Order: sequence, then structure tokens, then C-alpha cells
Amino acid sequence: MKLIVFLNLILVTNTFQPVYFTLSSRGNQFQPENSLQLLTITFNIRTVLSCAILCYGNSQCWTFDFDSNSNECRLFEGSVDTGILLSVSSSIIVGWINIDQSLYNFYNASSDKCVNSRFLNSDNLSGLCQCPIHNFWNGSICRNQRYDGQICQNDNWCRTDLNINCVALVCVGKKYLFEHF
Repeated sequence: MKLIVFLNLILVTNTFQPVYFTLSSRGNQFQPENSLQLLTITFNIRTVLSCAILCYGNSQCWTFDFDSNSNECRLFEGSVDTGILLSVSSSIIVGWINIDQSLYNFYNASSDKCVNSRFLNSDNLSGLCQCPIHNFWNGSICRNQRYDGQICQNDNWCRTDLNINCVALVCVGKKYLFEHF
């Protein structure tokens, strides 16, 4: 059974940006594509809703898991479609932000259109609304950048900050290049 949590936050600027979280059934834990995608672990969190609010408050967070036995909330940069759900203890539940194309209506618009946006950042050089750090524009939404061995169209799709580049439509790290060529 999936449960949807709706966070309706009115920001200081009175912008309305509804955010929907989907929750897995109990007994699932999130395993990100890469361990670097674990943003933080917070203890003494009492409810899954509190964990969802922590995720919403961190603009890099797309997925979280919450353990009701240990009151542990883990936030991840990775989205649920780039990691996997593992079957584990029945006290753990995974939540993720539902991504909708309408959240990106102001992509490439002037920076004033994405003030206080969770989904787009103001790029200081271009003055335009762009994808947040470690995300790329796929033509309709911002997606997590990719790691070794994943498909790509250009370097923007890959974690170039980790020396992973797009080579022949595959994200390839320098370590991989040296080992295989």
C-alpha cells in the first residue's frame, strides 16, 4: 500500500509550490546508486512526517528513509528511480518526492521566476533558472546526474565533479578509462 504525503508550504514570498511525497510500504529501505548520495543521518526524529519535512527543507534531498524503531531519518540526493528499495525490517519506510513536469515550468526563465524554488536554482552567470547542483536538464525535467556505466547524451548528464564524463554515450570515470583502454 502506498501512501501519499502532501506538504503544502507557503514561503515568505507567498509562492505556492505543492510537494507530494510517496511512501513505500513498511519494510523497505533506500539504497542509493552511489554512497555519495547520502546527505545526512538525523537521529531522534519521531515521525515519518518529520523526516519528510527535513527532506523538503534540504534542496538536494529527493528521497528519504525513516526507521520508527531507531527514530533515524536518512536523507538522500538520489531519486527513487536511480536507487533501489531493499526489503528489510518492517520498521523502515521510504519516501520520495513526486516529480512533475509542471515543477520545471520556469526552466531557463529569468532568475526572478525561481526565487525560493526548491526545484530550480538561479544561475548567477546566466541570470536564468537552472537545475540544482548534481542534476541535469533532460529536456523536460531536472534529473540526477549519472555515475560510471550509465547512459548519457553529454557531459552535463554525468558527475563531472567526480571526473566522470560522457564518452560514447556512457558516463565514464577516469579510473574506468585507465583500466579498460
